[in-house]
Amino acid sequence: MGLFSRGKQSGRERQAMKDHLDELDELRRTSLSELGQMTVEMAAAGSFDRQHLSGKATEVVGIDREADLIARGLEDGLTLEELEDLARHEDEPGTDPGQ
Repeated sequence: MGLFSRGKQSGRERQAMKDHLDELDELRRTSLSELGQMTVEMAAAGSFDRQHLSGKATEVVGIDREADLIARGLEDGLTLEELEDLARHEDEPGTDPGQ
């Protein structure tokens, strides 16, 4: 069981996390494809909308962060409640989201 786990992850929670991780992977692929297409179209037009590109890139980063968190929950055997606590902690100011 994981380092932070206080409870036991149920089979239902584990399956829900796996399903959600699959959804996030598909969403990530779609968002990256859209970002790439947007970049190519802007390059062809010779004009970049930095705000629009930045917004899409931020969306992809958010998806990656959530997927990393879910993967950690699966690896460490965290319950959904523990995963939510961890997510809240990572969103606190002054914390490093990469750790």
